[in-house]
Amino acid sequence: MFNSKKTIIFSLTIIILIFLFTAIYLFSLPEPAFPSSSDTEPASSEVISQSEQAAQAEILYYDKSWYDDNIVSVSDVILAYSSSDPAYIEKTVFVGDSNTEGLSLFGHLPAGNVIGKHSMPVQGVTTEDYQLIAEDNPETEEDESQYITMLQVLANIRPQRIILNFGTNNAGKDASVGYFVNTYSDMINCIKAVCPDTHIVVASVLPVCAERDNYNIRQDTIDKFNISLAELCRTYGYGFLNYNEVFKNTVTGYGNEEYYSVDGIHLNGNGYRLLLDYAANHQYNISR
Repeated sequence: MFNSKKTIIFSLTIIILIFLFTAIYLFSLPEPAFPSSSDTEPASSEVISQSEQAAQAEILYYDKSWYDDNIVSVSDVILAYSSSDPAYIEKTVFVGDSNTEGLSLFGHLPAGNVIGKHSMPVQGVTTEDYQLIAEDNPETEEDESQYITMLQVLANIRPQRIILNFGTNNAGKDASVGYFVNTYSDMINCIKAVCPDTHIVVASVLPVCAERDNYNIRQDTIDKFNISLAELCRTYGYGFLNYNEVFKNTVTGYGNEEYYSVDGIHLNGNGYRLLLDYAANHQYNISR
């Protein structure tokens, strides 16, 4: 009987000690840290700082030597300097995205010499609405106006010569080089089908400035696009107008800021004048 009581007391003592040690351990643990509003919602200054860091990283790791080395391999297809002929530009239609649209929008060329649209990718030439054709049905008096594509506009006017300038918006969408060039080639084939006598010139994708509004448009992607476009021109006999010769900074590999607007992507007045001057002095000789 005595031994039984002793055993019970001992067991209770052990349980009490375990309880006390457990309580002491739990109370000694640090309080959990809950995220504050500043942790879950970074301040705007921190977001800007991260954006600046991303920009600096691109500048740090961009290797302009890749373009410099590879452009030499396609130098034979680049249109060479030739004396300026005003009639050459008069008989040329510039087709492209917003940097082409600006040629007429800012008064550098008549509207009849420009087919351009803001944010237009190369695949949009055959698929996206471009121009509204107003038309009323005299019988029903209903408005039958409809949009047509750039390709349909070209089919209607059948110009003597076109200078194509697409790629900035494709670079901004992270398109692969293979997809871009294949789509570009398909687009040209569609143009040739409706304009069989039109001379086709492919312009290089314009470089962007190191500091720009949209860092999704990467200069290294543009460089790869341009080398592939030159190779495409060599294969099919198109003229390759290499704007990089005057727009690309030879030290940094980015666009020369003096020719660009504040966003670092679109041309300013000096840029448009340089573009037209370069095109006029690098004419496409169809006998090439």
